[in-house]
Amino acid sequence: MESKASKPLRAEDLVWRKIDGEIVILTEDGRKIHTLNSVGSAIWELADGSKNLSEIEETICERFDVTPEQAENDITEFCRELSEKNILQMND
Repeated sequence: MESKASKPLRAEDLVWRKIDGEIVILTEDGRKIHTLNSVGSAIWELADGSKNLSEIEETICERFDVTPEQAENDITEFCRELSEKNILQMND
């Protein structure tokens, strides 16, 4: 599991846009499209490499009616899945 001090960063070689409040990501080879829900879209926008997981969790709790535990679980799972797909990287 990532440290709460880890800072997620979007991969640079992706094309993404916000469409109707949701983020749509096109992989670098143009073969896969990923559509994120509202929470995933918020995490994605915050994943600019300047905010750590703890700061992102705090923002998600403020924007959505979720407990810190739920936000932490959602963020951890989101970052793990996107890291495995090389869409997001975690920096310490």
